[in-house]
Amino acid sequence: MAQQYSFCLPYESFDLELGGLRQEEIGTPAFQEKVSHFFTKQFSAFRGKARVICDDKSRTIRVTWSKDSGFVEPLEQAMELLGKGKVRDAIPILWTADQQDANQPAVLYNLGVAYNEVGEHQHAISTLQRLLKLAPDHLNGLIALGVARIRMGHLEQAAKALEQALEIEPDNVYALRNLAACRLKQGRTEDAVSLMERAFRRAPSDIQILVSYGTALEEAGRTKEADDQYVRAIAVGGSDQWVELAKQKRSAIAQKVLRDRGGELRPDVLMYLSGALEKFEGMTKDQIQQLGVEIAMLGQRGLDINNPEKKYPLKSLPGKYSGLHMVSMMYAAFQEIAPGTDVGIDFSREYQAAKAMRNNR
Repeated sequence: MAQQYSFCLPYESFDLELGGLRQEEIGTPAFQEKVSHFFTKQFSAFRGKARVICDDKSRTIRVTWSKDSGFVEPLEQAMELLGKGKVRDAIPILWTADQQDANQPAVLYNLGVAYNEVGEHQHAISTLQRLLKLAPDHLNGLIALGVARIRMGHLEQAAKALEQALEIEPDNVYALRNLAACRLKQGRTEDAVSLMERAFRRAPSDIQILVSYGTALEEAGRTKEADDQYVRAIAVGGSDQWVELAKQKRSAIAQKVLRDRGGELRPDVLMYLSGALEKFEGMTKDQIQQLGVEIAMLGQRGLDINNPEKKYPLKSLPGKYSGLHMVSMMYAAFQEIAPGTDVGIDFSREYQAAKAMRNNR
């Protein structure tokens, strides 16, 4: 006979949202039906059998369960779902595992993080607080609690949790990045920059660190240094979301430069020219000339500068570039090797603005 296990919880402790219930349904036949269905479904997911009794007199739910053949630990099942990005599917399983045994740090941590990811920050906070009562020095739990507190606007409490994490591991980049974000929200810009400098030294090739460092620098008014970090982020690469964010931040800086200069310059051209000038710093004049000539020859066969989706390869540089991007690089190349050359397009104002941006770093 299979070994049986059981746990009890008060009606008020059942997560009504997970069971698809309303407050007014507690104690009704619908309550018992939906609670029974919920636990039966969760246990069957990891090859367990559950029997559920709702006692209206004591207002408690008693779940008796046993392990069926091929039983999979709930945490293992939940981690598989989390790995596939199925966070909402993992939450009920983690919650059920927590009811089985309320003293599992791994379950509490993953449940707290999952709640954070789906925007249920108050649930995340209460879950992570329980974790930290069990394991006060749980580094990742402290960081996750800090993140949840930030998202709830509890900035002082968030900072306290993240500072505690840094006491445990002073160079933890996640704690540094999130504490920096907290300090920015508090208006403590220089503290944020200092924290991100530490994170950058620790992880100079992490795109999230680079973008976050740039954001802190930008908030501190150090626009040119911020732009450098965004350029590095784009070069390092990573998830499309972070690369696109870095590009958007570069574009915003370019547009701000244009507004400050009082000119109606093209921000996309300015960004391409700025990027070209940066590339040229690591190239010889012969290489720059070769690039300019190659693009000029391609231009004779036709480059569509009005379609940003159409890309062209180059022999002189890796990657593919839009027609406007290539023409901008060509303009910058000829200005570097033969200033004043007429290349059939006038980007002189954008070029001067890009030069000024580079010189003012």
